[in-house]
Parts: sequence; structure tokens; C-alpha cells
Amino acid sequence: MHRKLRLVAVLFLSLFTFVPAARAQGGAAHLTVYDAGIAEFLEERTIELQSGVNTIEWRSLMPKAFIRTVRVMAEDAEVIRQDVSYDGTEVRSERSPVLHISIRNAGAPGPRKIQVDYLAPGVNWQNDYTLVLDATAEGAPPVSATLDSWVSVNNQTGTDLRAGTVDLVAGEIALLLGGQQYRAYDEIARQSANRREVSESVEVVTSAEAAGLSVFSRFRLGRNLSMNANAPINRFPLFQRARLRITQRLVFENEHGAQTLARGGFQLLPRGLEVRLVSQNPTEASMPAGQVNIYARDGAIAQVVGQDRIPLTPPGGEFSVTQGRSATVFGTRRILERRSSQYKDAADYSRDKLTTKVEIVLTNRGSRAVEALVREGIEPANENRWTILESSSPVERLSANTFQIKVQVPAGGKTTVSYTVETK
Repeated sequence: MHRKLRLVAVLFLSLFTFVPAARAQGGAAHLTVYDAGIAEFLEERTIELQSGVNTIEWRSLMPKAFIRTVRVMAEDAEVIRQDVSYDGTEVRSERSPVLHISIRNAGAPGPRKIQVDYLAPGVNWQNDYTLVLDATAEGAPPVSATLDSWVSVNNQTGTDLRAGTVDLVAGEIALLLGGQQYRAYDEIARQSANRREVSESVEVVTSAEAAGLSVFSRFRLGRNLSMNANAPINRFPLFQRARLRITQRLVFENEHGAQTLARGGFQLLPRGLEVRLVSQNPTEASMPAGQVNIYARDGAIAQVVGQDRIPLTPPGGEFSVTQGRSATVFGTRRILERRSSQYKDAADYSRDKLTTKVEIVLTNRGSRAVEALVREGIEPANENRWTILESSSPVERLSANTFQIKVQVPAGGKTTVSYTVETK
């Protein structure tokens, strides 16, 4: 009787083979980092499977892996069960999860590729740019620049990371984790993706491959990369020495009720025009959003002259950054008249209309004539049907409630812009 029981036990145990799969944490065949504070880890190894049911102990999951995102794939075998215990490596006073996988191998014994894919928090990335304006003659606006892009990968997992390949994903990705919806913080570029011809030769030295996907962009950062837990910020070049053509725009932009009045409201106070630098994405892939530090050359030295942000920009798309306010071109704005009155519509009904008269004076204290863009907001009223009754310069409609006037301001001189708008 005892012999029969021992025989049954031996037969039962022979059906289940325990296969150890110990490996250090943080190692991944492929790592995808999202700009929402999480990453996707794809771990892969080849394991000798016996015929029948094999139990694998997978002890390399990241400390705070999202267990409900775990996906196990077995080559020519069937995954029949996954169990999780929390008796793994201790990281920051917490035990890491351990995955116990049951795999049925209906074929002959032999090596099989096993992959475990999951999401985990604690890894993020940010992009930043260095825009160095080329030197120009005294007082002349910049016309060209060099752009570098660097990526900072933040490793807050508490363990070293190693990956065969590393991808970065930028864009609006909906992720449902723990009942909360996480979205990427960088917005999709709202600028036109229309390409324009760039006559100047473009030379880009890139360290990363890139691919555009349906709602986001993926950047291949590199291969065989490691990120030490003791150095939580790791910086890598995305591309370097990209040559850009630069167009400088001087913009005087105001809301409909703005007046550049000093304290007391009796004297106009000049305000420097906003200096915007406009260029195009010179690469064949989307540029991720990020802070840009703007430098201007002064001999052999490049000094910071402004900071702004570049939005997510498609290949060939236009982007602009604000350098600051001009120290030589100033503007004032005042409302000369604002009155409400009534008129008869086509059905002989009485309707209200608003008439506003505005005067803008641009002053150039520099030694070169400049072109300036005056952008004005229209006060919404009634049915929001507005008409420019008179204007000192041609008007270009930009949107439902904004328009633009392009004017020349002579060196050491002034240009006055006035218009009357009627809104019904």
C-alpha cells in the first residue's frame, strides 16, 4: 500500500517540473519610457522546458510592477497559470513581487523563449534643447542657429536599469492604472504640419532613431543602455548640431481692452515688443516638447538670452520661441472711442452694435528699420459679426476674434496704426 502511494506521488510530481529563472532586477530586453512617469518592461530569456507542466519562478519584476498589466508569452508552449507573491528583493523597505508561472509544454523537452511584459512606475523622461544663435552684424536680427536636443531619463525605481533597446514615447497616451487615467503632459503640436522648402542646407547629427505612430511619437534612444540607481538622472543626446534658418518677428499683441497706461491712467507707458524666433523642425521625425535655452554668441562666448518651450513639432512643422521683449522697439495702445448703438436688421428689428476706435504707436530707437506685427483682439459682442470700418494699414484676419496688421517702423522713427471696428 505504501509502495503504491509512493508510486502515485512520484507520477504526480513528474507532471510538474520546477524550473528556476533567477535573474537580477532591472534587466530588460526592451524598455519603453513614457513621459507620464511609467515604463514598459519586456523581459526575455531562454529556459529549458521539460515535457508536461513546468513551474517557473520569475524573480526579476520591478519593485512596484503593475501586476494587472503582466503579459506572459511562451514559445511553442501554453501559459496556464500566473501567481504572484511578495517575497522578492527588498527595495526601499518593500518586498518586490515574484511571478510564479505554470507553462504546459506539449512537445519534446528543449529550450523555449519566455517573455514577460508589464508596466511599472518610477521612470520618466524629459527633453530639453540648446538653441545657439549665430553671430550677426551690429543690430541685425539672427538668421541662423544650431539646435541640440538632450533627453533626461529619471530613474526613481531604486534599482539599476539595463536594457537591450530603449524607446521614448511622447504624445497623448491614455493609460488606466489603479482606476486613474494618466495622460502625457506634453500636448500634440497645434501648429500646421504643412512643409515648407528650406533653401539652406540642413545637417543633422543624430544619435536616436524615430518613428511616428498614430497618436504619439516613438524615439529609439539607443541600445545596450544602463542607468544606475545611484545616478537617478541620466542624459543622452537625441540629436546634435541641427542647422536651422531663423526668422525674427517683433510682435505687439493685445487683448481688446488693453491700454498701455501708467499708474493713474493719464500717461501712456511704452512696452517692448515681444521678440519671437521662428523656425522649422529640420529632422525627419517629430521633435518632442521640451524647454529650450537660447544663447547668443558674443565672440567666442555664447550667453543665455532667453528661455521658452518648444512644443511637440512634426517633421517640417513650424515652431516659435519667445526670446523676451525688445530693448529698441516699443509700442503704446489706447482706446480712443467705445460706444454702443442700435441699428435695424433686414427684418426691421432693432439690434445692438459696438463701435471701437483704437490707436497704436510703435517707436523704433534702433539704427535699423524693422517690420512689426500688430495682433489685436476683438471684443465679443452680440452675434460676434465684426467688420473693420477703417484702418491705416491692411488687415489680415487670423481667427474668429483676432486680426493682424503688418507695418514697417523706420530707424529712429515712429509708425502710427489706427483702426475702427464694428461688432454686431
